[in-house]
Amino acid sequence: MTATDIEQIVQLTKEYYEGMIHGKVHLLERVFEAGARFQGVRDGEQVRRGLDEFVAMVSGINGGPPDDYGLSIELLDITGPVGVVKVKDRFRGRTYVDYLTLVKSGAVWRIVNKTFATVD
Repeated sequence: MTATDIEQIVQLTKEYYEGMIHGKVHLLERVFEAGARFQGVRDGEQVRRGLDEFVAMVSGINGGPPDDYGLSIELLDITGPVGVVKVKDRFRGRTYVDYLTLVKSGAVWRIVNKTFATVD
């Protein structure tokens, strides 16, 4: 794990969150691999979708009050060209824990999977 990898992954994570909370499709398309999958548990129910469904869901969002969102990176673990980031964030008035699985292709990190759960 190099300092450059860490910087790139932190930036990628920030862009992921900004894209999600503000409906910035161009950011989401940049940080996610085209075949990315989304799976999690919200209110005890399984949620599964692909990138297109996720982008469509957030494309009309324009954030919320500044005190209703926030992002913290809880864990960053890299082994060669793969890694995982554990993120705690606020989205649509709820607190989530997201596990973002990453793969590095060439010099670029991309999110290939997002697994999440609500924690409130």
